[in-house]
Amino acid sequence: MQTADNGSPRSKSNLRVVIPFFLLWIALLAAAYWYFLVKPQQWFDPSMQQPPMLSEASEQQQLRAILQRHFPQLQQGKAWFVRIKQQDCSCERFVELYHQSFAAQADPAEMQVVVVDLSDQALTEAELKLLQTLIPATPSVVLFNSAAEVGYFGPYHQDGICNAENSYLEPVLQALQQGQSLSVLNTLVYGCFCHTR
Repeated sequence: MQTADNGSPRSKSNLRVVIPFFLLWIALLAAAYWYFLVKPQQWFDPSMQQPPMLSEASEQQQLRAILQRHFPQLQQGKAWFVRIKQQDCSCERFVELYHQSFAAQADPAEMQVVVVDLSDQALTEAELKLLQTLIPATPSVVLFNSAAEVGYFGPYHQDGICNAENSYLEPVLQALQQGQSLSVLNTLVYGCFCHTR
């Protein structure tokens, strides 16, 4: 009768193979948990209001007035790229690199780039309330063309890490560069967003 030798080279070899697979399995479970349970998945505008409030010229003017109060460097006759963010929104990390790259490449003679943080203490209560009414979730972008009209409003992208291939902004930016006038109000999107209210 033979007894099993747990210290044999064969059992050690098996452990060397099994342990990496087990660790990989644990890592995949953790990634799936994070993706499906931790990352907030929801509608950009939970009220599904169509058209969005920002489609009204009066609401656009109110937003521009707030922006000019907080960013006096913004000039009429230039396009404005306005990122709206919240410090405590975990979804911001998915657009950060894209935004930094875009801001570094943007021609300041053509387009001015600013970031509005809804947790900024400089915002008055009335301004914050208006921003939360107009902007249902972050991360989001409001792109004003040089005629002071909204060319794009909505999220950077739908899901994953934002880049030039999956960004909703790229076709809009190309159209604006070609002198086309358009207004894309993209609020019926499901993905990683944090509501503003």
